[in-house]
Amino acid sequence: MKKILVIIIALFTAILTLAYMYFSGLNTDRESNDSSLYAATANSSLIFSFQNDKSIFDILKGQDILQEIIGEDNFAQLQSIKDHILSAPEINRIIGKQNIYISLIPGKDKHIDLLYSTQINPGSNRNQLLISLASAKLQLDTSQKITTITLPDSMIFYLGTKDNLLLLSSSALSISNALSSPNSNNKFVQYIKSTTRLTKNSLAEVYINFETFPQLLKSTMPSKLSGELSVLDNNHAFASLVYNFSKEKVLLTGVTQNNDPKNYYELFTSSNAQKTTITNILPENTANYTVFTIESYSNWKEKLQNWFVSKKEENKVTNVQKNISLKYHIDPNQIFPKYFKDQLITFQLSTAEKIGAINLSNGEKVDQLLLDLSGDYGDGIKLFKEDDLLYVYFGEPFKKFKRPYYIIIDNYMVFANNASTIQSFLSNYKNNHLLINKESYANSINQLPNTSSISFFIDLNNSSDIFLKNIYLPYYKHITSEKGLKNYQSFIYQLSGDNGKFQTNVLMSRKQQPLAQDSLILENDSL
Repeated sequence: MKKILVIIIALFTAILTLAYMYFSGLNTDRESNDSSLYAATANSSLIFSFQNDKSIFDILKGQDILQEIIGEDNFAQLQSIKDHILSAPEINRIIGKQNIYISLIPGKDKHIDLLYSTQINPGSNRNQLLISLASAKLQLDTSQKITTITLPDSMIFYLGTKDNLLLLSSSALSISNALSSPNSNNKFVQYIKSTTRLTKNSLAEVYINFETFPQLLKSTMPSKLSGELSVLDNNHAFASLVYNFSKEKVLLTGVTQNNDPKNYYELFTSSNAQKTTITNILPENTANYTVFTIESYSNWKEKLQNWFVSKKEENKVTNVQKNISLKYHIDPNQIFPKYFKDQLITFQLSTAEKIGAINLSNGEKVDQLLLDLSGDYGDGIKLFKEDDLLYVYFGEPFKKFKRPYYIIIDNYMVFANNASTIQSFLSNYKNNHLLINKESYANSINQLPNTSSISFFIDLNNSSDIFLKNIYLPYYKHITSEKGLKNYQSFIYQLSGDNGKFQTNVLMSRKQQPLAQDSLILENDSL
């Protein structure tokens, strides 16, 4: 019996040992297979990914749109790597159809560096790679840990390798940093692996880590993320987006995942997207806006209350409501909760003035209920007598409208911190000088669904002066250059709630060029 027991224990121990060795081997293989992804995400918040395939380079080469978006210098880098490195047959064999990741990394002196990460195929090694690079008539300096490569067009790149990992960049520091921390961003890596469709049916993908995105933006602007950009500060979210080929626009579709249950946007992840109409009131000089749609305010209000609890502001909310009830003998819960319809918006004009608005089911009734709570400024404009009323019922977007001026017109309440801003809005609204009437705006929004939960919009032309004041000159020149983004009209980031995450559309569209005179003649002749 003892012998049998010993044999069973020995067999059981052997099985456990073999299982441990097997799964340890699997984990090691997985880490090895994912080494380029770990390196790509280690110091970057924005990554572009595609398979090493001739077809995608041919497609991208034929697109002026890529050069305009990433800039001439970066495009020249990509073209040079393709022509002199990846196109060499022996090098291409060593890399095969591995994924290539292009990471945007904050560099020195307000510069953004590009890091190219990929892997060497099994059966190949670093020595074979160096021999192949030398055979391709590239000048190599291997005297340091990081190899220097001089291409025939005189461009200089730095090459770093570790096991099967291969890194390439015009910045030696980017290589060094990636080699020293290749497995540091496991959470983002796991998200990318769980959402990628790169090897199945997509040409290319873009991954965004909003947690570290502010570090990248610091290379482009001297100030903190304030105003409309404050939504990007402390935003714990990831996005995985598929690149859709087009010669006229940049269109990305995919998923945005919020990782912070205390984030305001979490209030919208499970509600159905609604049709957006409040944007019809925006002045023609609107620079940017953020619009939120709420399917059912009564259901949403419970989420809002939980959000206040997470911020430890539930007492503040209660005190505001109690103060109004005691001071004015008004139940504030019979105003906005009862007559709010389904949309709220904040927007900024080209003059940098900021405005908010909500739509109402009965604007006249709300106007009456707010009589005692408001002071009359004139011309229909009024001023709230108490602080934070809008914040208490709608949360984060209206936090900075503590005691605003407002007007109710056509079942919309429009408010701002200065009466002159409301007067400017009214002038545009009454004279029909509206954004919706601009052909360029209509062309942009008509390319995406007209329903969403949250939608961010930037009019690049109307935002020009705001950009000039808030970003470094080289990036401003790129935005306003003919070879940059001057011929683009807008940027849209659209989110639609879907069972705890957001279905996402990102669009940058070109300005539509008017038909040439000879084209019009030909069209008329054909009629």
